[in-house]
Amino acid sequence: MEINIPGIDAEKALDLYDDDFDIFLMVLRSYAANTPMVLDRLRSVSAETLADYAANVHGVKGTSANIGAEELRKAALKQEGLAKAGDLSSVLSNNNTFLSDADTLLKNINKWLEEYDSEDK
Repeated sequence: MEINIPGIDAEKALDLYDDDFDIFLMVLRSYAANTPMVLDRLRSVSAETLADYAANVHGVKGTSANIGAEELRKAALKQEGLAKAGDLSSVLSNNNTFLSDADTLLKNINKWLEEYDSEDK
């Protein structure tokens, strides 16, 4: 089955795993299972939680790179930089868009995984 997931560069992702589809699939399933919990920690950020926010968004940056989600990786990098700089107002002004984009990516991944799992192998 073709890997056609909006927000993911499948060719780039497969290159990371020497074109081993099974490894990519395992990483993609892990991303879909674990990222929602991390995103929940990013939904409310304050001056007191800015350091934790930076650490969590750093994780999203890395895992997004692992699946070829370059646009989300770039957005996470931006949010991480703002958080590390202590720029709470900019983090807050960008956070809803970042989380919405991440939620959309997860929906796209889950939809593709459902279609993949329903196919006869």
